[in-house]
Amino acid sequence: MSIDRPRPVLVIGSANVDVAVATATLPRPGETVFGDSSAISVGGKGANQAVAAAASGAETRFIARTGSDAFGDMVRDELARRGLPTAQVLAVTEAGTGLAAIYVEHSGQNCIVVVPGANGLLTPTDIEDAQGSIAAAAILVLQCEIPHQSLYRAIDLAKECGTPVLLNPAPCQGLDLSRVASSVTYLIPNESEAAQLLARPVESLADAHDAALRLHRLGVTCAIVTLGARGCVGAWEGTTQHFAAMPVNAIDTTGAGDAFVGCFAASIAAGLTPSAAIRRAIVYAALSTTRRGAQVSYPERAEFEAALALQPAVDG
Repeated sequence: MSIDRPRPVLVIGSANVDVAVATATLPRPGETVFGDSSAISVGGKGANQAVAAAASGAETRFIARTGSDAFGDMVRDELARRGLPTAQVLAVTEAGTGLAAIYVEHSGQNCIVVVPGANGLLTPTDIEDAQGSIAAAAILVLQCEIPHQSLYRAIDLAKECGTPVLLNPAPCQGLDLSRVASSVTYLIPNESEAAQLLARPVESLADAHDAALRLHRLGVTCAIVTLGARGCVGAWEGTTQHFAAMPVNAIDTTGAGDAFVGCFAASIAAGLTPSAAIRRAIVYAALSTTRRGAQVSYPERAEFEAALALQPAVDG
């Protein structure tokens, strides 16, 4: 299914360069292990989600900050290659481009250390300068890799403009959920983030149903807890629903959550129901796990459309 919509998806968030290392076993504290390969690529949750939204068929805009360095040029070049305008991805001199060190086990599991760099210089004033873009968007997509005050200002402006907000609370340390819950239309944490937000474990499928419903009852219109290979659980209109994952031979789950978020946003912007948007996002995220890396693993639009054509018809 092809989706086109005049109003764009607007993503405000982080842009990083990822340094990824593949290894048989993730190191324990104090341990040194040998890796098999390494790669340098563009990432950052904001950039990842913007690329996924664009590849899923939505006109997409991205607001971010990089350093005035070669990594910043690398970020803009890759975004442009993916068809994203870079006029609002500005370089600053006060910090370097954000960096993520990613360690990927052969099983596909990973651990990540992020240095925010220039992402920490996206200010509330920058957000206010983008009010026109927020008002013009079909949906605003946010994460927590920019300063919280900038995040809160974006949510407030979107509420004033009547623009739906999708918040991916990652990482969620320090996030004031009570400050934003009633202003967020879509909240998409993974099980670990949901557990932190609610201060209770989210381990079983029953836990995920409970967590999604609790987040929904806090004021979020639609809460979705992603569960990796177990799919996800969504809660809206007072009830919950489990969606199974698409079976694939996953080799690297890095960035799969961002792939899900970006595709979901594009689908909602196209007017699809939450359940239909979730089913599309599951396919896009699953495809991303069949290759190594984050953004570099994301399928282009033609590949995604071909995979969708093989799936059962969905509503919306």
